[in-house]
Amino acid sequence: MVTHSSLEGLATTCKRYGPGRLPKADRRAIGAGYAGASAAVAIALAFAVGMAVFHLLGSPAGVGHVFWAMSALVAVPIVVPAAFCASAAVWRWLPERVPYTGAVAGLLATVLTYLLSLAIVFAILLGFAIADGRTDLLVEAAGFTVIIGFFAAILTAWLTLPLGCVCGAVYERARQIPSGPAPTQSIYKNNK
Repeated sequence: MVTHSSLEGLATTCKRYGPGRLPKADRRAIGAGYAGASAAVAIALAFAVGMAVFHLLGSPAGVGHVFWAMSALVAVPIVVPAAFCASAAVWRWLPERVPYTGAVAGLLATVLTYLLSLAIVFAILLGFAIADGRTDLLVEAAGFTVIIGFFAAILTAWLTLPLGCVCGAVYERARQIPSGPAPTQSIYKNNK
């Protein structure tokens, strides 16, 4: 469970060292895009490492397999831009007055990232089919995209959906922290 103090600490760390220093990150939607893309990279890498470790430890039923680890790494160039676009779009269109804005927006951005990523995968598969001169492969490309989406959701949704909510909440909290160096207070009184 994420407590208020741990959320505050994460938000402060993200504000100080995170993607908020990138160009135009001070804009609500662009900053959310950077945060979503950063979260997507971190989640994909954590999933890949986890699958590799499970494989090395001899996971039951073949859940942890190098194939899934490599699939997560191969997905990074697709998922990261999709996460940026999804996060920017959600934060652009979701009103700030929605209760728990960060968590709700993080959840919506995560779901939209899945959908955008699958649309990109479908476009890539369709592009390969057309380049090969096979326009009859539309159904096969759609079916393969559905299979990829099914396995992506089964294997990763347990991780991505809650982390999307947490990352969204952290981003919203980080936006509320003033920019610039933190004010310092002296522990010594002025003795004149």
